[in-house]
Amino acid sequence: MDENSGYEPLILKEEGAKKKSLWVSLAKWILGVAMWIIFSAWAAFIFLYPSDYGTHLYEKWSRATNGTLFGEAGSIFLLFSGPILLIAFLATAYLIISGKEEIHETKTSRYPRFRLWTFPVLVDGPFGVVSAAELIGIILFTAYIIWAVSVESIKNWNIVSSFSHNLPSKEQSALMLELTGLRLGLIGLFCLAFLFLPIARG
Repeated sequence: MDENSGYEPLILKEEGAKKKSLWVSLAKWILGVAMWIIFSAWAAFIFLYPSDYGTHLYEKWSRATNGTLFGEAGSIFLLFSGPILLIAFLATAYLIISGKEEIHETKTSRYPRFRLWTFPVLVDGPFGVVSAAELIGIILFTAYIIWAVSVESIKNWNIVSSFSHNLPSKEQSALMLELTGLRLGLIGLFCLAFLFLPIARG
């Protein structure tokens, strides 16, 4: 063939392929670590929010960002949805980098590894096939709901008991019901935020 015909070899030299795969692996590792750090911080803040420390952090954030163009609603959106949007952008970059990677044949290992995200725990349950990682997520989600409802109920009881001398019992019950509805609505918003995870699974 002619040297100027633009012919490129189908198989790269081993040195170039190794160097390219090293950079791709490093970039994938950095993106993966960044996504895990952002997700862990986001989930930890949601778990800590019902506590006094979490509420103090939220009020600090709200005061710092309240004077922006979007006001308090934009501040709340940025705090709770911003990390997930950032993870989505990083995941897009991760998939783009992975798409250019060469497909290597999978080698069967003598010692198979235990992977949480592929090990089935429940097969014929109401959720279909549930892996060990998904079961851990379901348990953590249930623990979060129990923790948040109990902490918010204690807060409501303290507020109502502080008004016990000034309000009759019927108004105390109405106040308790109103505060409980507000707190359950807030917990429901956090539960909706966790819906990003099963959606991303599909």
